[in-house]
Amino acid sequence: MRLSSGGKIVVILFAIGLGAGVGVVDATRQTLQLPAALLLASGVLLGALNPRLAWVWAAVMGLCVVSARAAAEALGRQTALTSTWLPLIILPLAIAVFGVAAGLALRRLSPEAP
Repeated sequence: MRLSSGGKIVVILFAIGLGAGVGVVDATRQTLQLPAALLLASGVLLGALNPRLAWVWAAVMGLCVVSARAAAEALGRQTALTSTWLPLIILPLAIAVFGVAAGLALRRLSPEAP
């Protein structure tokens, strides 16, 4: 299934919205399980929706979470794991990549719809 350019823009805006939503949940929660699960599920959805742009989905989702966390820090909000930044950058990107890869695998294993 090929998406038109208008369809790609809609999917990109959807990915940014999902990433921002996960970022807000991550910035407001003190635990990391819910944001990680949301990031993984969003990555699976986007990877299955449009596998050609899988690397874009992983980057957008992971960087939205990192950006929301940086905004929360700038506003003086206390977030989970605020001591070091390197794991906070790598972990969301790794979870997003894993989710998108799972979506890609799911798309390739599923039969084509009529």
